[in-house]
Amino acid sequence: MQRILLLLGMAALTACHDNSVSSDERDNVAVAAPSENVKPLIPEEDSVQEPQHDVSWEKIEVFHFAQALMNNKVPLFTNRQRFLKAIGEPDSVVTPDFDHLCATQFEEEFRYFYKNGSCFEWHKDSLACEEFVLTPGSFITCDKRTFTSETTWEEIRKIYPQAVKQAENEGSAQMITLRDSDDLRSDSAVRLFFEGGKLVRIVNFIPC
Repeated sequence: MQRILLLLGMAALTACHDNSVSSDERDNVAVAAPSENVKPLIPEEDSVQEPQHDVSWEKIEVFHFAQALMNNKVPLFTNRQRFLKAIGEPDSVVTPDFDHLCATQFEEEFRYFYKNGSCFEWHKDSLACEEFVLTPGSFITCDKRTFTSETTWEEIRKIYPQAVKQAENEGSAQMITLRDSDDLRSDSAVRLFFEGGKLVRIVNFIPC
């Protein structure tokens, strides 16, 4: 009889202990989140993007600027008489502020010679193109190719795929940089600029 009473007492104590669990403790019990709240990764998120690698300078294509012709008539490096005969008189001639020039084609003093938006350095009887602006009435021929204001980015991609790839690696669709010589020791370059997906100007770039 005493054993039965002892067991009943122990059972009563256990029940009291279970009922004494606080509401805070019950709130702290982890509950699994509903499965519908778990969103699977979409393929774009689940894949690892391939790194963009720079195109080495020796693989960049060459634009032979010194051999290019304006309107298939006059080289971009020419003499004043030949230019005037084929293209016409300049729109303006300006003396630059030599204190603020970084790099130039002539080591001696020169003047800027402007024609239809294009810019040339004029020293004595020589003209050297710094920037050629493509207008509806003008074009450049180089390496048996013709470049006009209607030349598109996609067309340039077919001609200079490595230079375009490098530009896009850098997040640009407005400018590509080309070598200006087969000689890898040359540090100057040719830059093609685009607006609205079309070629607008060609620049003879000389670093400082």
